[in-house]
Amino acid sequence: MALAILIFFVKYWSLFCVPLALWFFVRPCRFRVRHQAYWTMFLLLCGSKGIVYEFLGGDAMAPLLPERVIWILNWLEGGLFFLLVFSLIWWVRKGRAWILPPLAWGVAAWGLVNGIVYPSVHEIEIGFPELPPSLDGYRIAQVSDIHCSSAARRWRTEAIVRRVNALDADLVCLTGDYVDGWVRDLGPDLLPLGSLRAKDGVYAVRGNHEYYRDWIAWREWFDGTGIRFLASECVFPRPALALGGVNDYGEAERKRDVLANVGRAFASATNGEFRILLEHRPTHARTNFAANGIDLQLSGHTHGGIGPVVSSLVARLNGGFVRGLYRIGGGVLYVSPGTGQWAGFPMRFFNPSEITLIVLRRRPATESGPNPSDG
Repeated sequence: MALAILIFFVKYWSLFCVPLALWFFVRPCRFRVRHQAYWTMFLLLCGSKGIVYEFLGGDAMAPLLPERVIWILNWLEGGLFFLLVFSLIWWVRKGRAWILPPLAWGVAAWGLVNGIVYPSVHEIEIGFPELPPSLDGYRIAQVSDIHCSSAARRWRTEAIVRRVNALDADLVCLTGDYVDGWVRDLGPDLLPLGSLRAKDGVYAVRGNHEYYRDWIAWREWFDGTGIRFLASECVFPRPALALGGVNDYGEAERKRDVLANVGRAFASATNGEFRILLEHRPTHARTNFAANGIDLQLSGHTHGGIGPVVSSLVARLNGGFVRGLYRIGGGVLYVSPGTGQWAGFPMRFFNPSEITLIVLRRRPATESGPNPSDG
């Protein structure tokens, strides 16, 4: 029941914003009746994204409409949300109301552009005093939360692959949420992922979105790409390196896939290897480090919190982690802000998407990067 309510809210939340915007913006402005009618129709249009998806193009989780249509619908919806927020502020301060609509849809346009542009490369060096000498300077490219969809098609996947391959990393790690939709619709758009290259291979784990649509078909599809998915198991790309991975713990259980078990993943590792864990959600990082001797965990899922204020809520829902690097005991957690953005709300504010290049260094525990924390 709780899940059904959450899904309903995700689809239609913007409709609930319409009467609030009418009350806090249109009513105080004392427009003429005709203008009030125009504003009502426009705001209903802005709040209709979920209905449009439902009847014309899939649903809120996996829309099937042209890219530009999805972008416009999200821009309108985002503007409605910010109009409501700014109107609440104006209600208190009684400023000039005419500036609120251009400000609201201007901010929405800025967030939308930030959400769909190509991700930049963010390089970070992390020091580990006990790092095996053979791994000093080891370079890991992390890609997370691509969210290939009708709003982010093959052109964006190709750009991501080009930028990752240009790094010539030793290892490429994919940490979940690659696609929103069905294999028949989006397989060709995600196909460039099979061209990812690294000296020691390309490894991945499943995120929660992999289980929402066609999960068995997607599992078979990914098997044909050459990308090695780790499901409570580990591999040894180099003698001193143990790389383990687990499925998304919540959805794997619901779909009866291989359950997330970090202990089992590293059962074949010894105490001598440097241990890297790939897990989509960062929520259980403290337990992973304490119970399993993890040195470095790579996660995603949070999208960096989308932007200020929201990031605090996202952190609360994910064990206190939202973006960047966290020191936990003797280990390190890195939470990617995501390489893409979900089509349901493809916006970012002061929170750019990224391809992360992590360089391991044998030195005291100092690092360069955002959000250092003692965990």
